[in-house]
Amino acid sequence: MEHELSGEIVEWRGPAPYYFVPLPDAASETLRAAATEAGYNSWGMLPIRVQLDGTEWKTSLWSKDGGYWLPLKDAVRKPLGLDAGDVVELRLTFDAPARRKQPPAKRAPRVTGSREPIAPDQLTIVPANQASSEDLAAVFGAGDAARCSCQRFRMLPKESWASEGPEELAARLRDQTACGNPKATTTTGLVAYLDGEPVGWCAVAPRSQHARLLRDYRVPWQDRSEDKTDPTVWAVTCFVTRAGYRRRGIGRALARASIGFAEGRGARAVEGYPDLVDGGSVGTLAMFTTAGYAVVSRPGKRRAVVRVDF
Repeated sequence: MEHELSGEIVEWRGPAPYYFVPLPDAASETLRAAATEAGYNSWGMLPIRVQLDGTEWKTSLWSKDGGYWLPLKDAVRKPLGLDAGDVVELRLTFDAPARRKQPPAKRAPRVTGSREPIAPDQLTIVPANQASSEDLAAVFGAGDAARCSCQRFRMLPKESWASEGPEELAARLRDQTACGNPKATTTTGLVAYLDGEPVGWCAVAPRSQHARLLRDYRVPWQDRSEDKTDPTVWAVTCFVTRAGYRRRGIGRALARASIGFAEGRGARAVEGYPDLVDGGSVGTLAMFTTAGYAVVSRPGKRRAVVRVDF
């Protein structure tokens, strides 16, 4: 299915990418119908091929404001001298695959085995409410990440993975992220896509929302004078990269995007707590410092506190 259309470039101040072309309503409706027929979540990402002034590339349309927005990466926009306000002529091609088996949450993860680095501009990183719950489940897979569902620092006294169970914790994550609800006003993280496939997750939320972080975890507080109840200080508490895409730079891209995500939602600072030995779910020091975080303390040989103040 091909569409030829024109649209105006707009700038969006949030996680990268920053420039988009909103599609006309008619094109969005036609593509949404085709996506539904092909088995895609109508409010999720839609893989697409784009042609613009002789340049062709693959990306994913972003469902926004009831229609689709086309992300315009800098690697394409800058060589063509394009900026916000410019009108461009586009050709979009959606190659509908065979209808996928339902439910999408049970699809087998696509394991590429590649170790080729993924450049940040190859990824589309969106607030989690712009992603579907099926896409988030695909990122978490069926191992320890799925068992925890990013609730390690959020559980209340006497709660544990065993006492609550994976289904309850997964339900909590769906509520926190508002996945599949693009009109939600709050969400707690970011989802990364590569060529339309969900490949990464990063939890970013007010630090005060993490009960166990405030109660039991000494790392953020040792030798620091911090108001634990301050809702304007946010925390990056978890990274998950989908099996088959690990060690390729997705975590670093998510750490970089977390800064704009927190700032755009009113945070005055955002922190992370990397593991200096192996990173694990909290991330490595290099992931954060490369993204622009600065080390503010090292409470022990294995932990660090990194921070960006706005």
